[in-house]
Amino acid sequence: MHIARRSADPSAHAQAPADARRQAHVPAVAALAGAVVLLAGMAGCSSGSGGGGSEALKSLRHMPAGAAAKAVTYVDTARARELGKTDPKRFSLIGNPASAVLGSYTAGPWANTMKQDQIDAAVDSGQLGHWDGRFDPAAIEASLRKSGYTAGEQDGEQVWKPSDGSGPVFVIAKDEIRYSTEAKGFSPTDPAHGKSLADTKEYQVVAGCMGDVYRADFNTLATGKPVQLSGLGQQADDSGKNTEILCAAVKDEATADKLAGKLRGVIAQQNGRYAGAEVTVTKGDHPVVRTTVPDTSAQRPGRLYVSDVQLWMAVGDM
Repeated sequence: MHIARRSADPSAHAQAPADARRQAHVPAVAALAGAVVLLAGMAGCSSGSGGGGSEALKSLRHMPAGAAAKAVTYVDTARARELGKTDPKRFSLIGNPASAVLGSYTAGPWANTMKQDQIDAAVDSGQLGHWDGRFDPAAIEASLRKSGYTAGEQDGEQVWKPSDGSGPVFVIAKDEIRYSTEAKGFSPTDPAHGKSLADTKEYQVVAGCMGDVYRADFNTLATGKPVQLSGLGQQADDSGKNTEILCAAVKDEATADKLAGKLRGVIAQQNGRYAGAEVTVTKGDHPVVRTTVPDTSAQRPGRLYVSDVQLWMAVGDM
C-alpha cells in the first residue's frame, strides 16, 4: 500500500492529489495544502453507514464512492478552533480543512464574503468538498458574479460555474457549500443511498475504529492490498490533551497479526518517541488494527504524519 507524506495546514501550500505527493512509503494525510491521507471505544469498530456512527463517518455521506481514489479528510473545524484557544500554535497543523480551494495563496472567487472561520465542519477529497457552516449566500453569489461566474440549474440545484470554465464550481446555501475543482462529473447533491463513502465497508470499519474524533484523515482505498484502508484520527479533551489514533482495515486476521507485530516493534525501537502507545487487534470478518498514541503538551497533534512517521511507514510497507 502506498502512503504519501502529507502536511496538514492548507494555508501553507496548494493541495495536490495523492499520486503527486512524495512517492516513498511515508504517511498520507489530508494536507495542508498538500495532498493526500488519514477511537473512542472498541465497540465503535462496527459502526454502521451514513445515518449513524461518528461525525466523521456521517460526513462521508457527502462523498461519492469514486472519491475513494483520493485521500479524504474530515475536520470538525469548530471543535479545532476551540482547542486552538488553549494553544494556537500547537493545534495549527490540523485545524483547517484540507481543501484545494482554500489552500491557494490568492483569495477565492468569493473574495471577502466568506472566511474560513465560518466553516464549522468540512470533508474534502482531492477535487471535491462539502462544508457545513454559517454563510451569506447573497454576498457570496454577488462576489462570484464579479469574478465572472454564472448560475445555472443542475439536478434541481443552482450551480455556479466560471464563464470560461477554468475554475471551481459551487453550490451555495446559508448552511452549506459544495464544490468541485472540475465541472465535469460534478453532482450538486449527495450521492444516492448505497453510493457514498459512508456506505463503503472499509470506511465504516476505519471510522468506527477511530471513534469520536475532531479530525480524520483517510488514505486511498486499496481493496486488493493487504491494508485495504488506513486512517489517522485526532481526539482531544477540553484541556487540549490529544491522542492520535492510527487505524488499518486489513484483508484477513493473519495480516492483522503481522501488522500489529510490526507496529509494536517500531514503538519498542523508537526510544520513547511513542511513549504510552498501544496496539490492539479486532478480528472477525473485517479485521482492523488500532494504534493509539498520546501526545504530550510539547508535541503537536498531527505529528504522526508530519514528523514522527515511522508508524505510518510500517503500515505503508505492508
